[in-house]
Amino acid sequence: MARLIFMIPVILLTMCPAAADDAHNAIIENWYSALGTADRAVFDRILADDATVILEDIDTIQTKDEFLASLDEWKSAVRGARVRHRIGGVEGDTTTVFVCYQFPANTTYTREIFNFRGGRIIESAQSSLGEACEGF
Repeated sequence: MARLIFMIPVILLTMCPAAADDAHNAIIENWYSALGTADRAVFDRILADDATVILEDIDTIQTKDEFLASLDEWKSAVRGARVRHRIGGVEGDTTTVFVCYQFPANTTYTREIFNFRGGRIIESAQSSLGEACEGF
């Protein structure tokens, strides 16, 4: 019995990273779902109050409030678009995602890196990888 009591914390400790990965993956799924509709309420919930959104290609860093304010413009831009994503890797509280944005007039392939704290996104950094999503 004592051996079993000792094993329970060990098992729980080994499961915690997987649980964190699952929680982060759920947040990422919410992120990309909300992108399609520019759902301000979802972004408000999943972004930490001190979060930053970095758009490397246009050398822009937005606060959470600035990002939320930009969603009206994004809603027009994303109309008719298809956004596909896949997890590229997870390391601790950092998840890398590869994303194919297919707009009616162009396509963009990006790498987006999310950093988490306390079950919320504290940073999202996006950089372009190209204009084609072949094999995505």
